[in-house]
Amino acid sequence: MGGLRCPKCGRHIVQRVHRIGVVEHVLSAVYVYPFRCQLCGRRFRALQWRTRYVVQTAERREYERVGLRAQVTVVSSRDTVQGEVTELSMEGCTVTMAAPLSEGATVQAELHLLPGQRPVSVAAAVVRSVRATTCGLHFTRVRAEERIRLGWVVTGLLRSQHDASVPEGPELADGRFRYLRSADVWLAVAVLGMLALVLAMVIPWFSLCTWGVSC
Repeated sequence: MGGLRCPKCGRHIVQRVHRIGVVEHVLSAVYVYPFRCQLCGRRFRALQWRTRYVVQTAERREYERVGLRAQVTVVSSRDTVQGEVTELSMEGCTVTMAAPLSEGATVQAELHLLPGQRPVSVAAAVVRSVRATTCGLHFTRVRAEERIRLGWVVTGLLRSQHDASVPEGPELADGRFRYLRSADVWLAVAVLGMLALVLAMVIPWFSLCTWGVSC
């Protein structure tokens, strides 16, 4: 997190994520890495000149969970259980409760994150991990308005932990040239330019057409 902005929502709260495929491994050799916005979920690539990152383990989440303490009500097919949220992100949370849930189960959850306001409702979540009295929930279905309310909380938590001194970025307009912010576009332009230069040097007729001498 820091200076990078998400090309979709314009916020600074992004995290480097796992490289996927041969192309991203090759791009990392020239300092182009994949990132994911922690709020809107946009995955993008960006140039981080002369920056090398530690190789991430396969278990690392693409969304950072931040610590907090908030009450939660979890509804399963068998029971309704009260517990406490100890970690939260846009994709899931860690819950402590007296009666652990079954791994792989689908549940509903109500997160009491905002004092004096109704809880944030998660329509469906999958229990991804169970350790003693702690469960990890992955949100699979959250209504749009509930996701916005969840985003308010996560934004505050992330900014207070990482970027309290950095003003939040403005919403980006849906202009025709927003794609120019992408590192992929500039990489493609560089490759095409190098290809044109090579052809101009190697093939005489291409050189003449390129510089407008004769076609």
